[in-house]
Amino acid sequence: MLADPDISVNLFFNRPDSEKQFLYKLMLDEPDPQASLDNYREILTRINSKESYDKFLNSGFKVIYRDENRSQNETVELAIKLLGIK
Repeated sequence: MLADPDISVNLFFNRPDSEKQFLYKLMLDEPDPQASLDNYREILTRINSKESYDKFLNSGFKVIYRDENRSQNETVELAIKLLGIK
C-alpha cells in the first residue's frame, strides 16, 4: 500500500499498532517529548521522501493507494482482486 508521504509522517502514531504505541509512549517519557517526536518525524520525512515514494510507485509491483475513506475490508477485497487471489 502506498500513501502520500505527508500522511505517513503526520499520522504515524495515530494507528493502534502496539509497536508504534510503545515507541510513542517511550518518546513521551523523554525529558523533552516534543523534541523527541519532532526528531522522529524528521526521520520519517527523510524515509518517506518523494524520491522513495517514486521508487515504490515505479518499482513494477502492483500498488494500492491508501484511501482514508476506504474500510479495511474494502482494502482487503481490492488487494484480493489486484493480486488475482479469487
